[in-house]
Amino acid sequence: MKKLWPITILLCLLLAAGCIILVRCPRTVPDDQCSEVYRRYKDRDDLSVAFVKDYRIGDSITVDVTTIEATDSASWESLLRGMNVNEVIIKKQREAVTKGLCGVHSYFCERNHPEKRIIPDDKTICSFVTTLPCERTMHIFNIEELNQSNKILYQKLKDIINKNIIKNED
Repeated sequence: MKKLWPITILLCLLLAAGCIILVRCPRTVPDDQCSEVYRRYKDRDDLSVAFVKDYRIGDSITVDVTTIEATDSASWESLLRGMNVNEVIIKKQREAVTKGLCGVHSYFCERNHPEKRIIPDDKTICSFVTTLPCERTMHIFNIEELNQSNKILYQKLKDIINKNIIKNED
């Protein structure tokens, strides 16, 4: 009986190590299962692009999301122009970021075409785009229902508030 304790402890340690490795290792999705937007932008050197399958929003919603982060302000403005953002809005965003302000801008677009804005109805299959100029980040959420956009926007605003609270505590 005493000889089983070292083996049991060793098995528990191996099991714990296996769980840690499983949790920490990123799960990758093959390119053909990623969004069209991800595949279009992933090879650009001035952008960092990621795709998350079944990203959780709140307790009950999961959506696929493509994240595009620009490496510098010139790349950010180039990305915005590629998404057909008006020059006046780009200028206002630049001024806000210079003042240290951070806001979320959002719009609906055709699925996998963030450059094509739309006004959706209940039957439209579309994407919901959020931009965070202060972080030079764009998120393209492939939503299934229009009301999901409200929950996504709420979550983004909560993230900004939490980041500002943490930053101000430092």
